[in-house]
Amino acid sequence: MMPCPEFPEEIRLIIWDLDETFWNGTLTEGGIAYRQDCHDLVLALNRRGVMNAICSKNDHANIERLLKAKDIWDQFIFPSIDWTAKGPRIAAMLDQIGLRPQSVLFIDDNPMNLAQAAAAAPGLNTAGPEVICHLKDAPQLAGKDDPDLSRLGQYKIKEAKNHAKEITDDSSLDFLRKSDVQVLFDYDVTAHLDRAIELINRTNQLNFTKNRLPENIEDARAKLGAALSHNTSDAALIRVRDRFGDYGYVGFYLTRRIQNTRRLEHFCFSCRTLNMFIEHYVYDVLNNPELPVRGEVLSDLQNDPIKVDWITPLTLLPEKEKPAQTVQNFGPIFARGGCDLASLMHYLTLHSSQITEEFNAPRNGQMLRRDHTAFLMPALGGGLSAAEMEAAQSLGYQAQDFETDLLSICRPGSLCFLSFWADADIPVYRHKDTGLQVPYWLVGAQNHDLIARADLRAAVAKTDVQRERLNILSRYFEHLGLLGPGQMVQRYTQILDVIPPQVQIVLMLANERGSLFFLNRDKPRHRHHQILNTALRQVAEQRPNVMLLNPENHIHDAQDLLDLNHFRRDVYHRIYLELLEGLRLPKAA
Repeated sequence: MMPCPEFPEEIRLIIWDLDETFWNGTLTEGGIAYRQDCHDLVLALNRRGVMNAICSKNDHANIERLLKAKDIWDQFIFPSIDWTAKGPRIAAMLDQIGLRPQSVLFIDDNPMNLAQAAAAAPGLNTAGPEVICHLKDAPQLAGKDDPDLSRLGQYKIKEAKNHAKEITDDSSLDFLRKSDVQVLFDYDVTAHLDRAIELINRTNQLNFTKNRLPENIEDARAKLGAALSHNTSDAALIRVRDRFGDYGYVGFYLTRRIQNTRRLEHFCFSCRTLNMFIEHYVYDVLNNPELPVRGEVLSDLQNDPIKVDWITPLTLLPEKEKPAQTVQNFGPIFARGGCDLASLMHYLTLHSSQITEEFNAPRNGQMLRRDHTAFLMPALGGGLSAAEMEAAQSLGYQAQDFETDLLSICRPGSLCFLSFWADADIPVYRHKDTGLQVPYWLVGAQNHDLIARADLRAAVAKTDVQRERLNILSRYFEHLGLLGPGQMVQRYTQILDVIPPQVQIVLMLANERGSLFFLNRDKPRHRHHQILNTALRQVAEQRPNVMLLNPENHIHDAQDLLDLNHFRRDVYHRIYLELLEGLRLPKAA
């Protein structure tokens, strides 16, 4: 007896010959004996999400009539029934369906047909009818429980779409433009965590990074959940629909932001949408982050110049009962600040193709804090003198650190995001000769006077460069401390005054509650953040084009906090939803 067959990978599709395979006998030569075991196997496999197709040399109308009478015609996808050679037909079928030959099994009683198919689709699994009785228990055909036949429904949509395309004279791209393709970015990944895991672990042809999760579902949930919670992670599930139907969640991505450079850790899509260029569109929306491609992928994002212009993006509003809505285009966006805005801008890439980011950046073991107004004020006031620039460079700062594109934001429909959290936490030092005022800090020395604390300088300086700059700071600068309330109001007023009134300004308030606050409500709020927020609220008054975003509205408990200034990813998503609700902008032209 033939042993249970083994295949190199999971089988996702069986292509059936009919005569002397799916049934005994030949339809055109005197009749057949219908095989109920094959009939039942097709039904069972479909309930596992393993698809079934037909490649037969027969008259299409007769086969369709017979299988409809047996109530199984609709259980097959992409039936290919004519009198031409099977090899080219199978190769074309796999291209239309979007499956690799290695995940497909072709069953036929004719060895010549099997050989021809294997030559036309290298890697295709082939077998004679004797394999049929073993397929029900073959481990590579276990599939995944799908009692609602959702996967079959998705392939039926693809089949109908392919048929509609064949009967038109349009080119492929013109056809897509007439298909009303809509893409929903669903950022609430935790609500559909198992689907994200399935896409990561089960997709191959359009899985670019192939960073698999553990096979154990609990371990996979824990690992992906941990990655999703981090403030430097950005992620979404991708749902697609068009005039032919709803394909469901067919894609997932997760980027990690390291030193303000985004890198894709997961970027995977179901082959259901192959040749719809969904992956191209999503990659473009994400502004082409670094993408380490592993193994064979049936799509070339970096070298394919195609411009996707047939997709309508959708987004979900906070009210769960509301349907997804078309994404509004906000026009140019300018953002200057820290990691809070870096996390928020991920969501805004869906709304604007022109985003200017001026964020904090690491340099030589310390962080350039562009969210401190000391770097912005010279740019608004004519720049630094040569002597001031020389003083700034002695601490490692560069000329471009005192420049900005803020003044270029002026079109109606433009958005300007500003965050000045460093004003509340980073002390200012004054150069004794030139009067230049700049912030300076190292990790572990926030809010401290580095000039007065020789012990602290010795503790936080990790490199020769840092030690040299601390020596310069101590010799040529004096400690002024944190900005006072009056200084903050004066600076923020000056900044807002240079922004045209037709530009919508969004100011980020600072979080005042640490994790201990949620354990003890009598715990005082962060005093310096309170001072900052009071100043921001004061300058925002009487300015109808200014909106305040308060992260505290979306920090529900201590679990939402990584620390005082950094939150779980879903906190930033909730801030984004508040932004959508609060903005009332004219659509960009």
